[in-house]
Amino acid sequence: MKRGIATAVLLLGLLPCLFAQTPYTEFKVGVLDPKATREGFLLGLNVGRSIDESLSWGLEIDYFQRTFRKEEAVRVEEQGQAQVVIKQRKLEFTTRILPIIAKLNWERQLGNRGPFYLRASGGLGWELAWNSERNFVEQVNQTRFFNGFGWQVSGGLGIAISSSGNFFVDLFYNGGQLRRNQQTSPLGLPTWEELDVSGLGLKAGVSIVGFGW
Repeated sequence: MKRGIATAVLLLGLLPCLFAQTPYTEFKVGVLDPKATREGFLLGLNVGRSIDESLSWGLEIDYFQRTFRKEEAVRVEEQGQAQVVIKQRKLEFTTRILPIIAKLNWERQLGNRGPFYLRASGGLGWELAWNSERNFVEQVNQTRFFNGFGWQVSGGLGIAISSSGNFFVDLFYNGGQLRRNQQTSPLGLPTWEELDVSGLGLKAGVSIVGFGW
């Protein structure tokens, strides 16, 4: 009982220190190439606070989307002097991935008061994915939901563009095997559906120091 009270008092004592740190916000855009799908676009937001001149912690939320469509030409029509191709769509698949990652970030300035700096980060979290299928031929419309543990590591280069703003480019790796529909086979063996969202990606964005929560 006494140990629990002491721990609670210690945590409460640390809260003012955490919230006294300088906040920052990063806005990101890029691409990701997961194993389960082809390359798609990525949007990201990372908010957090500094620990010291080199380290900071934050929470990053990314949004990935990739859409595949199967289409074919039906006929060609002459409209005046132009040829117009009439097409039809048979299939449409859309994969959306939402990584939510708690991160530890590191930065190191290059040279003496130079504008360039190295940056790296690593983090753990949870990833959600929705795989939507629209089969116009068989009149099938369904969405499969996956989720599971995920992680990210990154390294990149930044440049100061103002007293509180930095532009950066990061190469990163996203890791995760997300699952759904966990069942038991007639033989008593566990089975599930798996979506491998692991893959390399590239992000570019702007970091604003002093802006955030």
